[in-house]
Amino acid sequence: MALNIEPSDFLSVESVHKAYRSGLFGRKRTIALQGVSVNIKKGEIFGLLGPNGAGKTTLLNIFTMQLEADSGRVVVLGKDITKKVDNEIKARINMCSGNPNFPWSLTVEENLKFYSLLYGLCLTDCRRKVDEVINIFELGKYRKTRYDELSTGGKQRLSLAKSLINDPEILFLDEPTIGLDPDMAKKVRELIMKIHLERKITIILTTHYMKEAEELCERIAFIKDGKISALGTKEELETLTKTSGLEEVFLELV
Repeated sequence: MALNIEPSDFLSVESVHKAYRSGLFGRKRTIALQGVSVNIKKGEIFGLLGPNGAGKTTLLNIFTMQLEADSGRVVVLGKDITKKVDNEIKARINMCSGNPNFPWSLTVEENLKFYSLLYGLCLTDCRRKVDEVINIFELGKYRKTRYDELSTGGKQRLSLAKSLINDPEILFLDEPTIGLDPDMAKKVRELIMKIHLERKITIILTTHYMKEAEELCERIAFIKDGKISALGTKEELETLTKTSGLEEVFLELV
């Protein structure tokens, strides 16, 4: 699925490959991405779906400059960041991981203050923003609770709160509702849509919940074995696979 991608594109990868090496002298090679090309439009909610190990998280980590692609081209906010970490771009994006990891001995409030200062917020803005995200994700009663004392759901809500601390232009959400009870998961989906509509923020979402993808995503790419197997709207994917509903599309494609 090679795409002709111009340098001015907002968010894109072109022919990206990535492999991990392990074992003695790095002799074992595990392929994560095989020539992935995708162009994400400014202001859309874009879904990445696929089985475990398909390459979804690897792609997000390349977009967020936590990993470097072995080959290919990566554009974020219109800038080519293929072979370099661009701190100005990093300050304008954020990511929420489904497996969050924060300093275990810091409280919810301390963690959020720490990350807000890393993103360059002044003390006044830091206090205001910390209060705002704590309120949004209903973390008030856990403000003084240490990270290692939070439930799985509490840790996930803290990760979501951190992802909004710098008012990002692009938000990467890697399994954002994993570990949340149904009521909170529903609230998080509603909040994602509210943020998207109010702030015109671009969101890239990975999820195993097909209902979540149906509710939120304007376009969806299915990844299998490190390759894009299909890309389009829900309706286009249903037509392509001659199925009804994303669960059936998922089973057909992956």
